[in-house]
Amino acid sequence: MTPRRSNHLSVQQALNRKILSVFQRLPANQQKVANYILQQPNELAFVTTDTLARRLQISKPTIVRFAQSLGYDGFTELQKECVGALQSDLSNMNQVIGDLKRQTRNDALSRVVEAEIENINETLNHSDRESFNAVVALLLKSQTVYTMGVGISSLLSQVLAYELSQVAITARSISTGPARFVESLSLAHRRDVVVGFSFPPYSRETVEAAAFARSRGADVVAVTDTRTSPLTFHASQVIVARTKNMLYTNSIAAITILINAIVTEIAVKNRRKIAPTMGAVARAMRETEQYVP
Repeated sequence: MTPRRSNHLSVQQALNRKILSVFQRLPANQQKVANYILQQPNELAFVTTDTLARRLQISKPTIVRFAQSLGYDGFTELQKECVGALQSDLSNMNQVIGDLKRQTRNDALSRVVEAEIENINETLNHSDRESFNAVVALLLKSQTVYTMGVGISSLLSQVLAYELSQVAITARSISTGPARFVESLSLAHRRDVVVGFSFPPYSRETVEAAAFARSRGADVVAVTDTRTSPLTFHASQVIVARTKNMLYTNSIAAITILINAIVTEIAVKNRRKIAPTMGAVARAMRETEQYVP
């Protein structure tokens, strides 16, 4: 049975597309409203202009002008559209929230698990399936995939490169070694794909390398926390993951699930090519006695 598509999700994705189409032309204060809606979409149906203005430290007319820039008469019309779509989904949402609260105990492990569940659910509920499928298609037809990131994003880039190699995709993480990203991408061309991981605080080197790769004709995929992070403006496709954490570092739970989902989809579509590759790897490991008996 095909899962029922959320009315609210359909409306929200259409709204996201409107916002992203005008984002770079918006004044700075209107960009604050755009980012708020992109990052906290479920609150749009309930927040008032007074509350939103206070939270973002902007004027109420700025919020109205933002809505008008999207083609609405005002913020009220924008909000009504979201409220109407959300009403049919509220009963299911409340049930999920209630279940989570009942399962939560007042200890660190439970709080962290609850936070990660929220990250994963938010990522799933607001993921763009068209972008996901487009990323899979790009990776499948690539000649070489370069992955990059700084800090914890470096580790994620290595995980993706390794997993892609396991499904017969030529992939290389450029996040390790003495060379700068731009140096490592000097031979990239239009048949290559560059996947950049970028989460707050955003790395200038990653953003500049993405711009360089794009100038050489390579496709760039941004894996980041919001559709308006600096990396996205140099990317042909964007994958968004929620990374809220109780600590100062970014959570990686939702990101690793996205990596696994991308690689799994590639494995399904590329299964004829994968089988001999995996067989060859297994034989090599056995012949060189890499496995401990």
